[in-house]
Amino acid sequence: MKNIVLRRRYARAFFEYAIQNQMTEQGLADLELLSETLNSNRELRNILSQPFISKEKKETVIRKIFEGKISDKTLSFINLMLEKNRYEIISDIIIPYREIYNTYKHIAEVTITTAVKIDEPMQQKLIGFIKNKIDGDIKITNKIDKNIIGGFIINYLDYQYDRSIRNELNSLQSIFNENLYVKGY
Repeated sequence: MKNIVLRRRYARAFFEYAIQNQMTEQGLADLELLSETLNSNRELRNILSQPFISKEKKETVIRKIFEGKISDKTLSFINLMLEKNRYEIISDIIIPYREIYNTYKHIAEVTITTAVKIDEPMQQKLIGFIKNKIDGDIKITNKIDKNIIGGFIINYLDYQYDRSIRNELNSLQSIFNENLYVKGY
């Protein structure tokens, strides 16, 4: 629970810092690169987590890896996190930052799960279906799950609209599982 609160607090602080420096999009891109690098590089995570390695050395390592790849303002914010011994949540603030960014920019992230990749005309039809239910710009992520057999599942925040064939078959199965046979007729 504590880490969730800390992640949100640092994400909010970085977002406010990004607004002041007019770099909200750059901040999102920087955090995505940082998160991806830290999650894929166990050695770097180990260096940052070692208490016997000085903060100055950790800052030097981060600077050498990311200098020229992310903005100097993001680097200074990451150095602040290292000074506060918050290295363990550096890669985790991307999720709350993205949520804050999407709210600020009125972007709705919608996940559409299908059995196969959807083409552009179908994506436009689904956007048209969603558009009247969601305010703001819509960013679609197409997730492929062959287990749904066909149809689609739309997820937005805590809402789910399931029009998959798997769901329809499960509904039919529950109907047929009821024994409607009455003996004697």
